[in-house]
Order: sequence, then C-alpha cells, then structure tokens
Amino acid sequence: MPPRASSRLNLLVLRPPGGGPAPEAVLAALGARPISAGGERLRRPGSADSQRFFANAQGGFRVYCPVDGGSLVDRFVGALEAWRGGGARTIHCNCGAEHDLAALDFRPPAGFAEAWIEARDVGSMDLDAAVVEVLMQLWPGFQVVGSRG
Repeated sequence: MPPRASSRLNLLVLRPPGGGPAPEAVLAALGARPISAGGERLRRPGSADSQRFFANAQGGFRVYCPVDGGSLVDRFVGALEAWRGGGARTIHCNCGAEHDLAALDFRPPAGFAEAWIEARDVGSMDLDAAVVEVLMQLWPGFQVVGSRG
C-alpha cells in the first residue's frame, strides 16, 4: 500500500546520466539560496553506489512509450523489478522497440540517478531561477521529481 498523501511537498533534483560534480559540490555552489522558489525547510545531498529509481512515492504514476505514447503501466513494474534483480534496465514495448527504462515518459516525472539533492517541505515545485542557472552549468539535463510525504 502506498504511503498516505501529505500536505508536505518534497523534491529531488537528480544528477543526469554521465555524471557531474558531487551533490555536495552543487550545494556549495548554490550557497544559501533556496532551491525551491517557495523556499524549503531542509536540503541535503544524497548518493548511492548504483542507480536508484525515484518516483512520487505515492504510486499511481503513469508510464508511456517515448515513441508512440502507448501505455506501459502493465509492463513497467515487472521490468523495474527485473532490473532491480540484476537484469537489463529495459522494457520490450508494444511499438516493437526495446527501451531503456530511463527513456520512458513518466507522469508525474520519475527518473534514475545515483546522486541527487533532496529538498524537503518546499513551498513550490518551481526551482529558483538562479538555482536553475547553476544546475544547468553543473548538471545539464538534471531532472526534478516531486513527492508528498
């Protein structure tokens, strides 16, 4: 059962594939400016030895083919479990192609990363404009994933 919804909004800024500076270095470059345009209660770096999947932590997200827009919800969970078990990070799609799970169209946004910045209890999912500038320089192609809880 997914966790109960909360009024607290959190966001994760995911380092893009191909890397970039460590999250601690990005936070240092950001200085004291808040990540969210609405501010945040707490922010902290995160990293893992291998990639992790980040989603809204509430369940109920939708997954679509990046080629034809067809729904992949019925196949995604099995493909994700197979990847977590050491298999390939791919899904055989109804369009006939084999897609990397990271290339799928997630709604709301979701993604894969081995490094991230977490901002908890944010006032908005909108990033501060100055933060976006720094992130575009240090982590071009970054993703933002939000969750309630």
